[in-house]
Amino acid sequence: MKNIISEALFFTFLLSYSLKLILQSKQSQTKAYVLGNGNKAKQTQFVELLVKVSSFLWALTWLSNAIFDSYISEFKWTVAATYPFWILGLIITGLGVLLFIKAMIDMKNSWRVGIDKATKSKLITTGAYKFSRNPAFVGFDLMFIGLVITYPNLLTLSIVALNVISLHMLILQEERHLLESFGDHYGEYMKKIPRYF
Repeated sequence: MKNIISEALFFTFLLSYSLKLILQSKQSQTKAYVLGNGNKAKQTQFVELLVKVSSFLWALTWLSNAIFDSYISEFKWTVAATYPFWILGLIITGLGVLLFIKAMIDMKNSWRVGIDKATKSKLITTGAYKFSRNPAFVGFDLMFIGLVITYPNLLTLSIVALNVISLHMLILQEERHLLESFGDHYGEYMKKIPRYF
């Protein structure tokens, strides 16, 4: 049951993410996936490459845990692998998926994966962005936490730690970009709304 629910959450995330990229490309003729693409500073290029690699490893780890859970059970932390913990992990993961989807919807055509220096977008401060400057990343963090609780093993913990660090580095790069793009308007937004929650 645990693995079926986990796989369903994984494919819900993957499908919503893919549909958003496709729909935005068709509706607004903008390329929403710019992670590692374009003329960017070396530091930004490095961070975006790190996010690409760590995100791929995270997705692979999530799916591998869900499919091969019984084969890797001997590497789990015994207490944390019990029924109440994986239920809690799946609930947290589900909340993360929902928050991520809500953030994508609220962002409308300003949604980008990576820093887009080429296309002007609108600063979104409504919906989930009234409570967090980065609700999609908070959604990711909830999915990360949920994954570790659902599949408590050292590999999952390591991949999740790498993702939390790389996404935080990306957020710092995005903040610089948004301050350059929106100036005082984004500066005021930063003062009022927390980075995470």
